[in-house]
Amino acid sequence: MENNKHIIFLGHTSSDSREKKEEIYITLERADNIIVEGSNIAKTDESIYKELSKSECAVFILGKKYGETLPSDSQTSVVKYQYNHALKYFKETPDFKLVVWLPPIGDDMETENLQKVFINEVLNGILPGMIFTNTSSPIQLVDDIRSILKKQSKLEFPIHETEVFLIFNQIDENEADDIIELLSDIVSIEKLNIIQDTDIDYSEFCFQQIDKSKIAVVYFKESAEWALPFAQQVWKKVGGASSHTPILFIGDQDPSSNLNINFNAPRVISMIVSGEIIPLEIKVNLDKVIESNI
Repeated sequence: MENNKHIIFLGHTSSDSREKKEEIYITLERADNIIVEGSNIAKTDESIYKELSKSECAVFILGKKYGETLPSDSQTSVVKYQYNHALKYFKETPDFKLVVWLPPIGDDMETENLQKVFINEVLNGILPGMIFTNTSSPIQLVDDIRSILKKQSKLEFPIHETEVFLIFNQIDENEADDIIELLSDIVSIEKLNIIQDTDIDYSEFCFQQIDKSKIAVVYFKESAEWALPFAQQVWKKVGGASSHTPILFIGDQDPSSNLNINFNAPRVISMIVSGEIIPLEIKVNLDKVIESNI
């Protein structure tokens, strides 16, 4: 951030959507604490990366025309070229935001074939954390952008390097403390007790701590209704299949209703076992992670 201002990369547009771009530019510039950067020409990979790296958010407007293409590649538009770089940067940078606006433009205008293909690629490639909208209002779009930028100002939690990061609901606090007592002499362990109706951003806490942990463990006994959606939310936030830290989603087989709970996803180990062997399962899976990283 420069001088406490949010910097937005406003991507190149085709000729039919330049008026929309101008509206967005003016509205953003009038907003408090926002600087708009943009690139109207195709640049090198290095220079585009540099522009993106100093920004917190990239905004692309997709019209019905494919627009000007690269001098070196007549099948790739400047918009697509920039967008692909922004998408790559978005995947690599957890705090970066990517916004795609498909506004209504000229009802009597046919969308060009290459642009149809590009738009379909964008729609089919929408990832968690990306913003896609077809609102007709540039003011509404700017409000949405300002909202996500406001959320960027997140709290830094006290985070420690650890082997096991154990997450549990307050309902299961006593059982979780027993697990911690059995494990704490043989592994380093950090815990997070989820207390309902508090203002703590637990999802962000997990994101920061999981990055410093060898394995994250979501444990439940009586809190299955909380555990599954919470684990799914955390999994998405830390990068899903691309996360470098696996998640062990582990529940006690008592009550028997837990036997139907399963979280099937890449980088997730899901199991329901007897409560007595849960500490052992955590240690076994930690050892597997450590061995695989040697």
